[in-house]
Amino acid sequence: MTEVMFGQLALGGAITFFSLTGAALMWWILNEALLFMEAWLRRPPKPAKSLIVVLMAVLATMAMMTFGVWLWAIIFVQMLVFNSLEEAVYYSLVAYTTLGLGDVVVPQDQRLLGGMTGANGFLMFGLMTAMLTDTFRHVRRVQRNLRD
Repeated sequence: MTEVMFGQLALGGAITFFSLTGAALMWWILNEALLFMEAWLRRPPKPAKSLIVVLMAVLATMAMMTFGVWLWAIIFVQMLVFNSLEEAVYYSLVAYTTLGLGDVVVPQDQRLLGGMTGANGFLMFGLMTAMLTDTFRHVRRVQRNLRD
């Protein structure tokens, strides 16, 4: 029984690592885009440009979330935990966002993976919050001609 437990924890850790690595890559891409756009951001009209950056950051966070949810769903389908892709995506989304509605659950012998899905989502929300805060702070500083 402990081999199964450690196997689930190892698999969950690997999926979480891959999910967070994908998110970090998305954050890096966003940062590179902002560096490329710096001269443009400094010129008026600044509010409209801030809106564009906000939309870019929101799309990046949505992509990060979508990647993580689909990654978990695909693993669940490959492991035959759920009967359909729709059910796996639904469960992954509910667990990832830590809603935990309980209408769809993983089998008891796979429940550690369900907890790992929620933990991954919890970590991702922290990363997304940091990314949004850093992005908005950076743009504000650039538009005010301040150094980071």
